[in-house]
Amino acid sequence: MATFGCQGKGRFGPSMRNAFFTISSWNYLHYSRTLASSFARHHPDFSRILAIADTPRNDMQQGAFPEFDAHIFFDELDLPDRRSFSFRYDVVELNTAIKPTVFRRLFAEGFDRVIYLDPDIFAYRRFDEILRAFDEGATSILTPHSLAPNLHSESPNDLTFMRSGIYNLGFLALARTGETSALLEWWESRLQNECVTDRLSDGIFVDQKFMDLWPAYCPGTYILRDPAYNVAYWNLDTRTIKAKNENYEVNGSPLAFFHFSGITPGDRGVLSKHQQRWKPTSTEALASLTAGYHDQLEGFGASSFSSVPYGFGTFSDGTKIPKLARILFREKLEPFEGDPFTLMPDHLDRPAGIKPNPGGVVTQLAHALWTTRRDLQSYFPLQEGKSQINYADWYIAGGATSAGIPPRFTQTVAKRIRQLGHGTADVSATEKSVIAPRIARRAYRTLMKAQPHIRWLYRMVPPAKRKQFLDAMFRHAWPANFDTTSKATLGPGLSLIGYPFSETGVGEAMRSLARSVDGANITYDVTNFDEQVLSSRRDRALTSRIVVRPSKMVNVFCVNADMLGSTIHGIGGGVLQNRYNIVRPFWELPSIHPQWLNSLQHMDEIWAPTAFVRDAFMAGTDRPVVHIPVAISVPPDIEASRERFKIPKNFTAFLFSFDFSSYPDRKNPDAVLQAYLRAFGHDRNRRVSLVIKTMGNSPHKRTILNSIRSLAQTDNRVVLIDEVLTRTETYCLTKSCDVFVSLHRSEGFGLGIAEAMAMGKAVVATDFSGSKDFVGTQTGFPIPYRLIGVEPDQYPYFIEGQKWADPDIDEAARVMAQLADNVEVVAAMGERARRYMAAVHSPEAVGKVIASRLQDIQGYRNSILDTY
Repeated sequence: MATFGCQGKGRFGPSMRNAFFTISSWNYLHYSRTLASSFARHHPDFSRILAIADTPRNDMQQGAFPEFDAHIFFDELDLPDRRSFSFRYDVVELNTAIKPTVFRRLFAEGFDRVIYLDPDIFAYRRFDEILRAFDEGATSILTPHSLAPNLHSESPNDLTFMRSGIYNLGFLALARTGETSALLEWWESRLQNECVTDRLSDGIFVDQKFMDLWPAYCPGTYILRDPAYNVAYWNLDTRTIKAKNENYEVNGSPLAFFHFSGITPGDRGVLSKHQQRWKPTSTEALASLTAGYHDQLEGFGASSFSSVPYGFGTFSDGTKIPKLARILFREKLEPFEGDPFTLMPDHLDRPAGIKPNPGGVVTQLAHALWTTRRDLQSYFPLQEGKSQINYADWYIAGGATSAGIPPRFTQTVAKRIRQLGHGTADVSATEKSVIAPRIARRAYRTLMKAQPHIRWLYRMVPPAKRKQFLDAMFRHAWPANFDTTSKATLGPGLSLIGYPFSETGVGEAMRSLARSVDGANITYDVTNFDEQVLSSRRDRALTSRIVVRPSKMVNVFCVNADMLGSTIHGIGGGVLQNRYNIVRPFWELPSIHPQWLNSLQHMDEIWAPTAFVRDAFMAGTDRPVVHIPVAISVPPDIEASRERFKIPKNFTAFLFSFDFSSYPDRKNPDAVLQAYLRAFGHDRNRRVSLVIKTMGNSPHKRTILNSIRSLAQTDNRVVLIDEVLTRTETYCLTKSCDVFVSLHRSEGFGLGIAEAMAMGKAVVATDFSGSKDFVGTQTGFPIPYRLIGVEPDQYPYFIEGQKWADPDIDEAARVMAQLADNVEVVAAMGERARRYMAAVHSPEAVGKVIASRLQDIQGYRNSILDTY
């Protein structure tokens, strides 16, 4: 560790030493450097210390962070059994758990007053109010999350602060006194085992929640109520930021520091990943503030440091440590003999101490997962061997992966299941006599209990093939307890199952289906299963339809094929029993993946949203596939607002919109850029504009956005909008443009294209895949293409031989250039597109298709299902 300097002179007198410190792992070093630089500018009389919650690296010496005077490694801290300490906590927990220990260390080094700041803070001026409070006798200084009541229905609000902590521990200032030293020892002892993120219900949230007690225990505490400090997304409701003289004011006072909690370098459209209410573009001052901070992060090495792996993030063999392993270690296994980074993998693979646990198929780690999930405890009661095998099968079929458990820990379970099947597992003769016949008959019996409506499937299999059939069923897990719901208790109509609140294409497709069903006066209910959804879940249009359990005779799973199995298991309770089961998947390639076949076999039919998806599923499965179009409805009163999006007036505006999460290689943004440049790059006087709307994340996002920004810097006709818009804002943006362009390689449907057409906009789109249903020569401008191979890293569920489109960029450029000069052509084509969408894709039109299909299904049920 570098020698601590004595820079604390000036206002505190010659005997005072003052320090500021922050804590970060290597992948946050760009945040820490940005903070230290801003702090030093206004506080040259403070020593600046970096505490590194990570392992030493040869490529990370003091020269990598010159903004600090000294650094302290985790291994240099006075903590008992540092190896176990670093294993019991994840990266966020560890960075917060060592805070009191670093305070004690700096006080021991002779510093009198110490300020802690989170690395994602930026200082805009000297902290005069804090220094004055110290001068007036304060021994501790805290900042509340909020200075006024917050009754907002969305988080963060009063209830959020009550759960996570009244005071934000991104800032803490302490003076060296007997009072604070004693409390640091108390706080440090609490954080030895209780600095966790997963115990909010117990009143614990990392280091922060304990600080609710600090003012009661520390009479010298000063609560800093100045709104210029610790400004962040959680208090913007009551703090107005304005730019003034190249700086910023908050409620009329100079901004002291802003806490950029949840900001991500390169994602300039999101203020904080922890919330949805505020965006950088919410105000001009906020936009300027966040843009400046992004520039600072990039200047201090965001592109280099953000990818540095966490030193305590893997076992000694390189396997990623799952969060569950840390929880199990912390709650069940400490004190632990030896090095957990080396010994824990073998321990996690040991058979759990439950009976009979045939062949040890339920490991310690698998059992730990089961204990954390009420749904698993309900679906897989582990009191008998059959249910234990069912659970182990679910675990290796995707359950472990969905819980963040690496493949290394499923391989052991898979091997033990295979040994059971071959009779080689280490079980007693008595166990074998009971278990072996169960394994042989397990799939058939389980299938018949869970799904009597496909009993005929087994009977139709030739006797010579039935073992193969059972083997296939053996590989698919099913809950051990089943719903006894009879047909008599099920009502007519549809149960829609999926992500009704999700602001994704799949979520919108479910809401679209609901509108169609509603328009056809078909009874329906909605079951929400969004545990596997990471996106925003703010659309509440279907709230009144939500039920706990599906109650209709026909289930429609509004999820993609890769999520069907986990959704069935998640809903559980025999959701398939006595119903007619349908899945409505989207897919963007000509062939489906073989691993979906097990889940699809449990469906009576598949509703394909486009002919392209229909053909893919018809070729890959023996399930009946029916084309049910997607309904498109846009509000009739949407008004254009070019001012809102900074789109030049009186220019022909071409809009291209895509989500990075939907895979850039498929959306093909480079083709749109190239077409624009070929059409208009040589003539900067053409009154055209290219509007590019993006959102989401991908590993390639920074590179793609930099290309777009570089073009925008040289061509002010290019407008980049990188942010999450509400549905109303999205409609407004589309309404504000003239032509929608999509030179995609493939689309399962093409929601943006379809909505633009429904709003009367002309579209230019690749003449391939799902969008071919509605983009033809009479409704738009289809662009020819050639087929090219899909590379392994371009799209998930890779299969050798898959192909997609490479659109003709020259033809796209020619069409765009032609449209720029023909307002009448654009308007006429847009009107034809609108009429087509209203005739074929309105909720009323699609509702009629669904009603007709349900009549066919009812006839099928009467003739087949009721014979059981």
